[in-house]
Amino acid sequence: MAESADTLPELLRRCHRDELLPLAESLSVNPHGLGLSALANNCALSLRRRGAHVLMNQLRRGGDGPPYAETLVKLCARQKLPAPTDIAAAERSLLQWWAVRAWGRMSDDQRVRLTEALGLTVLPAVPPEDVTTLTVRGRLGELVPWRVGVAMLFGPAKLLLIPLLPLWPLLVVVGFIFLGRPRDENLLPAVLEVARLRQVVRHRVTVGVVGSPSCGKDAAIRAIFGVDSGNIDPIAGSTKTVAITRLPDATALYVVNTPGMGDVIASVTEEARQVFDHIDVYLYLINAQGGVQERELSDWQKCQATGRPVAAIVNKIDTLLPADRQRYLDDARSKLSAPEEDFFAGAFDPLPQLSEEPIGLEAVRGWIADRLVGLGKDPAELPWT
Repeated sequence: MAESADTLPELLRRCHRDELLPLAESLSVNPHGLGLSALANNCALSLRRRGAHVLMNQLRRGGDGPPYAETLVKLCARQKLPAPTDIAAAERSLLQWWAVRAWGRMSDDQRVRLTEALGLTVLPAVPPEDVTTLTVRGRLGELVPWRVGVAMLFGPAKLLLIPLLPLWPLLVVVGFIFLGRPRDENLLPAVLEVARLRQVVRHRVTVGVVGSPSCGKDAAIRAIFGVDSGNIDPIAGSTKTVAITRLPDATALYVVNTPGMGDVIASVTEEARQVFDHIDVYLYLINAQGGVQERELSDWQKCQATGRPVAAIVNKIDTLLPADRQRYLDDARSKLSAPEEDFFAGAFDPLPQLSEEPIGLEAVRGWIADRLVGLGKDPAELPWT
């Protein structure tokens, strides 16, 4: 199984910093003073180091441990699980294996939430006998050498050590190999937490709506998402400049409404920054009555610089004379150097005498859904799906 493009550090950087704290705790990583990127890197490194023997880490990788994909393959093998086809499948297999073991200790409510949240098949009320047997054997395999060693060092049998003195160097080596081995009881909780974070990142969708004042951002949010942003209390941010709204009845669908990408964004709170830094797709609105000026071009380029998909939408196209529209659109797309598939014309609050419904709405909605799927997101919470 090859390491996918979605490497472990990249996945963790797509989380919010607060979401990484349980993982950091399970890996004994001190988060104090670490920003999101540093904390993500430290957690990923600590997890990888736990995936192989300490000596092998030093000899083969300078102490960094094996790639995350290799760690998962070996962890699955030690639990007698089938070889996984990819990283997500490996995490899922380990999660289901753990759930079978823990099923009897969970309440009915916990079982329902687990199966619904992670898409697992219905698990048996009693763990299969082969899983139970493997668990018992695994525990015995760990306990027997330890108990024998304690008896030899501290019990009456210590006199038997005298004839074994020449073997002490070998025993030290064997002890080092035993103590430095991967400890699945410490590694598995971290892997399960990563699996949970992967689901969080996959299902969370954040759409950034950017544009100069009077370009129609509120009308766009109302038309596209079916909510009136003026009647919803935004969360986390400087409400006079950036509004971050979780849509009603949605688990993790956020809309970020901002007038630009410059100094305004630099002034938001840290909590708002964590959401803003994880925008999945951008909708950049341009007022058809104002055109592409220096500010619009600068903000468009800053949106593109994030590496996320960006759509340019010329709003209020209904206010232009029909004979002038195509010429205006060609000029705007040329100034932005926007790809044709990322360029739209619309009117989210059109003149009543021209249209009773928003113009160009379905094309924009289709673009959002397609780009989210391309990012590996689940667009199920989008209102129109």
